[in-house]
Amino acid sequence: MRLAVNSRAAPVRLSLGPDMNPSHDNFFHPYQPYPIQHDFMTKLYSCIEHGNVGIFESPTGTGKSLSLICGSLTWLRDHDRRLLHTDDTPDNADWLLQAEANVHRRQVILERQELEQRLASIRLQEAKRIQRRLDVPLAKRPRVSQQNGQSEKPDNDEYMLEDYNSDTDTPSSTNEQSRFSAKTQDLLDKLSKPSKTVAEDEETDRHKLIICSRTHSQLTQFVSELRRVKVPGSLPNHTSDQNPSAFAEESVKHLPLSSRKHLCINPNVSRLQSTIAINEQCLELQKPGTPKDKKCPYLPGKEERDKMDEFRDRTMAQIRDIEDIGALGREMKTCPYYASRNAIRQSEVLTLPYPLLLQKSAREALGVSVKNNIVIIDEAHNLMDAIAETHSANLSLSQLDQAIDQATAYAVRFKNRLKGKNRVYVTQVLRVLNSLVACLRSTVTQMKSEEVTVTTAQLMSGKGMDQIKPHKLLQFLHESKLAHKIEGYSESGTSGDTQRPAKHKNVLLSFQNFLAILMNPDDEGRFFVSRTDQDVTVRYTLLNPREHFRDIVREARSVILAGGTMSPMTDYSDYLFPYLTQSQLQTFSFGHVIPDSNLFAQAVTRGPGGIAFDFTYGTRGSTAMMLELGKLVLRVCQCVPDGVVAFFPSYNYLTEVIACWRKSATSESVMTSLERVTTVFQEMKGNSVDDLLCEYAAAVDSGRGGLMLSVVGGKLSEGINFADRLGRAVIAVGLPFPNANGAEWKAKLAHVESLQYQQFKATKQMSEHQMREKAKQASREFYENACMRAVNQSIGRVIRHRNDYAAILMIDGRFATERIQRKLPGWIQSSLRVKEQHWAQIEKELASFFRQKC
Repeated sequence: MRLAVNSRAAPVRLSLGPDMNPSHDNFFHPYQPYPIQHDFMTKLYSCIEHGNVGIFESPTGTGKSLSLICGSLTWLRDHDRRLLHTDDTPDNADWLLQAEANVHRRQVILERQELEQRLASIRLQEAKRIQRRLDVPLAKRPRVSQQNGQSEKPDNDEYMLEDYNSDTDTPSSTNEQSRFSAKTQDLLDKLSKPSKTVAEDEETDRHKLIICSRTHSQLTQFVSELRRVKVPGSLPNHTSDQNPSAFAEESVKHLPLSSRKHLCINPNVSRLQSTIAINEQCLELQKPGTPKDKKCPYLPGKEERDKMDEFRDRTMAQIRDIEDIGALGREMKTCPYYASRNAIRQSEVLTLPYPLLLQKSAREALGVSVKNNIVIIDEAHNLMDAIAETHSANLSLSQLDQAIDQATAYAVRFKNRLKGKNRVYVTQVLRVLNSLVACLRSTVTQMKSEEVTVTTAQLMSGKGMDQIKPHKLLQFLHESKLAHKIEGYSESGTSGDTQRPAKHKNVLLSFQNFLAILMNPDDEGRFFVSRTDQDVTVRYTLLNPREHFRDIVREARSVILAGGTMSPMTDYSDYLFPYLTQSQLQTFSFGHVIPDSNLFAQAVTRGPGGIAFDFTYGTRGSTAMMLELGKLVLRVCQCVPDGVVAFFPSYNYLTEVIACWRKSATSESVMTSLERVTTVFQEMKGNSVDDLLCEYAAAVDSGRGGLMLSVVGGKLSEGINFADRLGRAVIAVGLPFPNANGAEWKAKLAHVESLQYQQFKATKQMSEHQMREKAKQASREFYENACMRAVNQSIGRVIRHRNDYAAILMIDGRFATERIQRKLPGWIQSSLRVKEQHWAQIEKELASFFRQKC
């Protein structure tokens, strides 16, 4: 077993008392932990205790999820016991202050004991209910009657705007406002006092673990691991006569959170395609003045407090995943999205997907605060990309044209009824839409490449735009629900025949979202215009993710980033956390639980015929090299049993290689030879991989073996386990560098170069020439790191548990360089055969490796 740790020590801020020290022998792990797992939990506990940011790399198959849960939950319970059973009032404090503190502690303990009793009672009821369901067939549930829409009113009153007056120059606390970057928000805050958020107004009575991952399926797996863990409680066990200081058993109070899209049980709302549309429709049904028969029948009212409390307790009584919460809501006929908020205060563990954590507006909508809590982000290797994606947006020319049609038809229909500010703002919406269209049409006529950059000034340069205050217009759009009203009027069938056929849904809502993005500072992101045969698109890409994650780091007690392949890690310290000191940021790279003898890792620089492998963009199209690659893959399939997975740099290159392998001038083609030895499968762009994986697994199980031809960054390169026979060898073909000449990557690299130059300039320790060279070198390093993170994800698909074994073959001369090898995960580096060898020798050692295993 191997272990490589790079840790920056931090001063201890809060020590544990002698009776509060956790059992560092096991951290209440459900199994006997491996030394690597024990070390992981120890470092995690320390990182949280010191209030630091930690980056933890631990290969998949090493029990990372259980280590995260056990280490963090042990700290949480220790911390609770410390708060509930330690008198932290000063010795010289007034007796009244001490008495008040003691009363408060006793009250909190009493409340938690009562909660535990309620949850225990509910678990007993649930068990009886399940038994009754097994004994007695379920009666058919009566359907919830759905109100048919009333006949269209002749004057379309439901689409009219209410009178709007706003003398403030800044938006209220809206979803759009929370999308603003820190710089934009600081500017708006100077114009008026910021409003308090729910998270700032409410106090929670206990610290929480806030755990998020990329997808609901990954969170479901995490929840299944959480069910295995039993950590001692923080409440005193008054029934223990032999040990008065013993603690009672305490269940883990877990709550899964999600968006309306995943939790809405109203079929009239959940059927909408767009997340934005679902959110807006849900809010529309709650508006004051909405007739009772049109309100959502599942929304719990104030008079249903008992029902809300029952939902809360039933939610926490069992460790449930998001599907369980939705099913519980349907069973109780109450909205799980809103009802689940009632359980947040008393929960210990919250699980939620990336977007709900990364967007401040989403956190506020749920009532989730990160303040003083522990934030754990699993599968965090693409966190910076996820932040950028969350805060990016795009609009097509066809969407804008349709939005103009719909807004114009609405303005014409209601022109005599729109008064005051409503008339002004509807006119401004049309001006902004026309300005965006004019900019795109003008840009397209001058484009010399498929993608170019434009500025906010260019997008907002239309006639009359200098009279518009975007933040006031955004406030109007949010509060008036204009986008929803225009969309509803357009779909009502009474808007006339002057519009072009609608191709898109919710175009005004997409425009509203894009308008918020337009207010971001120019140095944080870029706008790109691209064209295809069918359309023209303007896309905003966030270049600087750190400011949009900084508020989480600032408010949370500790932030933990964890993943199987976090290497290279320098980008996190340089571009996500550059404001943290060395003592505040800790990085750890843990080894694998497998023995060294279970991994064969080799860089392959030449093929069987001696042709050098150089898959750089300018040379990888060589027919001779592609045929040489085919011969090597054939030899690998002949000596590796069961399944082989090969990852190519792109779908286009994979298609090109396969076409080359199918050609034959005189002898048998490479593809024909491969198909004689094994069953060949190919991942296709945009296609589902479920059936493909089933067919591949069946071929491997049949004993014939399988070769899966895949793409780095494709669906098979992340989240898919090629364990045991499904992945006895993984082949990485070349390095999948993104197109550095594309407009987006040019902007990213220029941004990194500018950031580094400014930092070097602030130190005043280098000449101008040195600063420029160092800045360019930093941008090249950033570019290379992005490539290697993708490679590491792909080759990490094999070796999924302690007894697994596999070979990793990296095909390219660049894999033999020290510069590239030091960017591989530590567990691969330690087993990498550094010596460059001819293919004949590599093949001999590869065959020997598998003979010893079979």
